[in-house]
Amino acid sequence: MNSTKRTVAGRSGSRCRFTQGNAIADGKRGWFVGQFVNEDGGLRHQQDFEMKWATHPKGERKTGRWAVNKVSTTLTMLLEGEFIIWLRVNGKVREVRLKKRGDYVIWGAGVAHSWEAPEDCIILTVRCPSVAGDQVAGWD
Repeated sequence: MNSTKRTVAGRSGSRCRFTQGNAIADGKRGWFVGQFVNEDGGLRHQQDFEMKWATHPKGERKTGRWAVNKVSTTLTMLLEGEFIIWLRVNGKVREVRLKKRGDYVIWGAGVAHSWEAPEDCIILTVRCPSVAGDQVAGWD
């Protein structure tokens, strides 16, 4: 299903829009909401937040350098499987294991992160705000 932008009349003659779609079909590298989506993507084009639906096979790891967001706060929630996130906080690496459906971790701007999928997994990531060029290479 591709995203559908629809306009619906609201109360008092105001107009509100809604966008319906499928996170898997609409995503680019999993990201399906954010400032990087063209305006014709309806409400998927956002500057307040961005969202990613990701499936990772067992053994997959983030490649390259750790990533750091200069401005945004990130929430990652486990929907299925198991997922490990490493966070570098105050010079120390912390391992966070998401094992149960609904487990999550939130980290702020300036925290380097990396990850691994010890099992097949599905995660949902929300980052706010959605800022172009916010993520940069971080600690090795």
